[in-house]
Amino acid sequence: MDKDRSIEERRRPGLDIEFRAETDRPSKRKCMSCHKPFDSQGWHNRLCNTCRSMSTPYE
Repeated sequence: MDKDRSIEERRRPGLDIEFRAETDRPSKRKCMSCHKPFDSQGWHNRLCNTCRSMSTPYE
């Protein structure tokens, strides 16, 4: 990591990838609901946008 960069530059979205575990990096994954492949942002993102929009709580 470049120590000369400002804190604001280091906090920009996407720059934290170098600090993520291999299993937490953006990649193609299968949706847990429809099983279709989609571009996941990390381990926390396991539903594709279509399935996520169908499972909106409190409606």
